[in-house]
Amino acid sequence: MENPLKQYFRVPGAFVKLPSNGRFYSVPPKLSSEGELAIYPMTAEDELWLKNPDALLNGEASKRIIQSCAPDIANPEETVLADADVIIVSARFATYGEGLTVTSECPSCKENTEYSFKLPDILASVKQTPDDNSIQIGELQVFVRPTTVDLQAKIGLASLQYRMLINKVAEEKQELLEDRQKEMIQSFSHNITTLQFEILRENIEKIVMPDGNHVSSKDHIKEWLGNIKKIEFDALNTKIEQLNESGTDIAYKAECQACSHKYDTSIAMDPISFFA
Repeated sequence: MENPLKQYFRVPGAFVKLPSNGRFYSVPPKLSSEGELAIYPMTAEDELWLKNPDALLNGEASKRIIQSCAPDIANPEETVLADADVIIVSARFATYGEGLTVTSECPSCKENTEYSFKLPDILASVKQTPDDNSIQIGELQVFVRPTTVDLQAKIGLASLQYRMLINKVAEEKQELLEDRQKEMIQSFSHNITTLQFEILRENIEKIVMPDGNHVSSKDHIKEWLGNIKKIEFDALNTKIEQLNESGTDIAYKAECQACSHKYDTSIAMDPISFFA
């Protein structure tokens, strides 16, 4: 029996165009006839997820917001970063209205200053993902995709673990033998390098060879990545970074009310800060 209360469920509070236009997903998002994605307000349960430290660290909170507020995206973990930013801004708009107040600490005097923004203005300045997502590496045409929220969470978690390791080594410097310190750092550095290769492999859709055949096997691509020149490896990362630069423009010029110092900063887009 269908729930008789269904007619009173929340309805979309905004419709937005995704920077990617729905590309790069194994199952394309369901868009309106005008190519827009429906965004629903957050629920009380969603807000509880934003208060879960583990969910924030492993990226589950972001994926939860996307799953709840953008249900027409079948696989939230595949959401590319530019799309995720737009969805988060839109979810805030659909939930709390158009106003956004942020606080920035002056790098000069350390005093805080509040700044007000209108979310529709941020959404109006969204930069679209470039149509061309390929790069020529020698005789090969490599097709790449933007980084997803799932991969970004892995990067963030690894960076946090590395900072924690460095702090531990610094705090226990007297107790740890020098060889043990080096062993710990080298081991983790190896893990970071391995992760970087895995992330780049995941960001490659396919490689087209001169004869027109293409390779999409992750194992074959991983082996190829381990046998290309550094300049080629860096070129692939640069191309992916260019795709990641699309989305919301959250940078702004700040001026401290206490000391009049002017500086460039940006709105924090992590869920706990953005929905605070």
